[in-house]
Amino acid sequence: MAATEATEDGAVAAALEEVTTSAREEKKTSTSSSSSKSENLVLLATAMVASGIVAANGGPEESLEKIQQFTYAFFNGLIQNHAPGVGGYIEDVYLATLFVGTVYALWRSSAVPRPIGNPIQRKSRTLASTLHVFSGAGALAIALYAVVLERVFRESPGWTWMWVTSSLFLVNSLSYGPLMNIFKASKEGKYAMQLGYSFVASFQGVVWIAWSAQPDAPDWLFWAVMPFWYFSIAKLWESTEFCLALVPEVPRDVKEEDMTFGNKVNKFITAGSRKRLGKMTPDAATLTYVGLNAAAAVFDNCYMAVYTYLGPEQFWHTNQLFNDSDFHLRLVKGTTGSLTVALLIFISTLGWRKQMPMKYAIWLNVALGSVGPWIVLFWHKLLDPSEMWFPQFVFDPEFTYHAYIPSLFGQ
Repeated sequence: MAATEATEDGAVAAALEEVTTSAREEKKTSTSSSSSKSENLVLLATAMVASGIVAANGGPEESLEKIQQFTYAFFNGLIQNHAPGVGGYIEDVYLATLFVGTVYALWRSSAVPRPIGNPIQRKSRTLASTLHVFSGAGALAIALYAVVLERVFRESPGWTWMWVTSSLFLVNSLSYGPLMNIFKASKEGKYAMQLGYSFVASFQGVVWIAWSAQPDAPDWLFWAVMPFWYFSIAKLWESTEFCLALVPEVPRDVKEEDMTFGNKVNKFITAGSRKRLGKMTPDAATLTYVGLNAAAAVFDNCYMAVYTYLGPEQFWHTNQLFNDSDFHLRLVKGTTGSLTVALLIFISTLGWRKQMPMKYAIWLNVALGSVGPWIVLFWHKLLDPSEMWFPQFVFDPEFTYHAYIPSLFGQ
């Protein structure tokens, strides 16, 4: 009797296993079939868009001729507009790294479907996450266009490009919040992402500051810059938190009554930062990241303060008269800085999601996120070493300066 029951139980278990296996295979086949259909639709849509472009250009021959003309102009500009000296090679290496990294990020972006891209799997389908994904991909692509335009043709894009790119970066940097709940990273990693997006958002203020010096800039653009003080101060505080979290901790075995005044101050000031960031290791990569980010945050707040006091015309006076390269590059510097930081955030995400070795993500984070913005800041020095390091902080003795805001009210 027992043997019969055991045999029946074994048969039932085997049957259940067979049904489960069959269901899994059927689901796998269904998923594969659905994926194949989606990829075919993507290829079909791509072919239709390509056909439309060919037709708009007058046919295959005319399209081929335009492609050849563009290719010639592209490589001719790439060679002819190479900056002289060591600065030109530094520029090329950095911008090439930025170009390759951005193309790779777009290829892995969830906004670019297979088989054109190799997107990472989305873990959230909310409206905020959708806005975040597509605004991020759009900002990367359009910002890269400006970098290529500058390096190859030494030209700057127009107002429409500025508004679209800046809007995309703002949407991207303001829509990441809900994703933090499902982002599997350390406290330090999550706070680093928050700091990165504070930099991206504040850089849009830098972009608007640059464009406020255009001859056709509206007067209200000065006032539109003022809300970016929030992000500028936010990144200063967040950078300070990283510094505080790295301060040597008071030994835990030291009792409160035995602490020195310095230890009490240390514990009072750093306790909150340690709690928010967790344990940080003061290795070379971390110290470089924290130090350069803190310096950048201080510089950007000084930059905002001088602009707020002087207004567009006075702020850009020295640049316009004595620093041609910097005055020209100002139109793309802020966006290139945004591209740099946004790219490193995406690369860090790939590292935390095990889509890239974390050791590579860390050093790319340092190279792009900490060193990169400084290369962008001194981009003009690469093109013309004779120009000033910080022209916005150099004042022309022959020019009369005054407080801008009081002057608007006749004071």
